Parts: sequence; C-alpha cells; structure tokens
Amino acid sequence: MMTSGYPLQSIQGPTDPMLRSNAIEGYTQVSRIGESVINSFVDSHEYGVMPTQFTSGEFKGTAFKDTDGTLKKADGVAGPVPAGDDTIIESKPHFYEWATATVGMLAVQRRMRSTFRNYVAAETAAPVVVCAAMRGPLDELDFQFAGVVRSNSVRTMDDGVGPTTDEYFTLSIGGLATILNNSNSVIHPGDYISWTFVSEDTNKTGSTRRATHGSPRRIGIKVADFHDENVIGKAEAFAKPGTMFDILLSL
Repeated sequence: MMTSGYPLQSIQGPTDPMLRSNAIEGYTQVSRIGESVINSFVDSHEYGVMPTQFTSGEFKGTAFKDTDGTLKKADGVAGPVPAGDDTIIESKPHFYEWATATVGMLAVQRRMRSTFRNYVAAETAAPVVVCAAMRGPLDELDFQFAGVVRSNSVRTMDDGVGPTTDEYFTLSIGGLATILNNSNSVIHPGDYISWTFVSEDTNKTGSTRRATHGSPRRIGIKVADFHDENVIGKAEAFAKPGTMFDILLSL
C-alpha cells in the first residue's frame, strides 16, 4: 500500500519507489488497438513565464497574483487575503524535472488564440505541459487536455541556462490508456474523469499539500461533475488512490 500522507500527485512514473508497481507493471498501457497517437514536445515557453513562488491561496484557488505581483482575493472583494493564504508552499522546480514526461502522465496545452509559438517544432508537433507545479485551479481555464503520454522523455540535468533542443514524444489522444489515480477518491467503472492541476485535498495541511519528497506536482485527475469542461474520458475499472486503472479517452 501507499505510505500514509504521501502526496500521490508528485509521483514521477513507473520507477518511482513510492509506487507499489514496478517499471513493467506500473504504466504498461492496456492496448494499442484503436488508439490515436500524435507527436508532441514540452513547451519551454511555459517554464519561462512560470512564477518563482506559489502560495497557499493560489493552491486552493482562493487568491491570485495580479500583474504587479500583488496577491488578491479570487472573489474580487477588496482587502488583504485571509491569514495563511499568503504562505509560500512551492518553489519553481528545475527545468529537467519540470519537463520530464513518463508514460501514463497527463499532458495539457494552453488555449492559444492570440499568441503564436515561433518554433519549427510547434508546426509539426503539439506544444504541451506535463507538470502542474506552480499552477492552481484558477489556471485551468487557460489550458485544455492534450493527451496521455505514450513514450518517455526523460530530461537530464543542464547547466542552468536551459535546453538547447526540443525532445519529441508521443501522446495518446483516443482509445484505451492506463493512468494513475493520484486523487484522494476511489474511482468506479463508468465514472467520468477530468484533469486538474490540484488533485490533493486542499483542506489538509503539511506534507500532503505539496511535494516534500523532491518531485513537483503532476497533473492530476478527479471524478468529473456533470458540468465539468475538463473531462478526458470514462473509467473502465475500479482504482483506489495510488493504483492504476484503464480509461477510455474521449477528446
């Protein structure tokens, strides 16, 4: 079983020692029959515009940073944010850990109607984000589901200047896929699943609210409401928190 209190959303992939399955059993995909696959790469521009610190209020979705960096209430009411919402709980991760994509992770992409990625890569593959670090519920409006990572892209440590090349990997955008239940809820067959930047319990405090074991938060899942716009597919099996299950993707 998973260690009590371990933040499931920070699990890296099949080789993570906290995952009870091994590299062969962990994220081995269920089938290649009827799947649709596209090429993609991690959008390094998103790393450049990411804030360096993330507060408790942003994590819960009750506060946001204005353009001048001031923390303000999400409900628009004037006045200082509630006590504790200005507590810093995350720092910007290194690029190599932020950009690493392993099989089974979820990928999202920015809804871009007014910006253009001046990359040759962006004309032949989808620019995506595979890490939820420094992102909260209020950021979900700017992103859409891109697919489930189908091949590994493990970045190596760099000199701090940043990457010099784009590394391609594939995404499953249709058919059956196997993903990790990194939420705090039991998944049942027939449940519609949606992606989220915060799948941990925001009412808890301490180590369960951030990745204290050295790895940034990954894009999580939750059981979708009937009006949820972030639905990615339908669960085909039971899954307790910290276990894998099959999902029928539908974009």
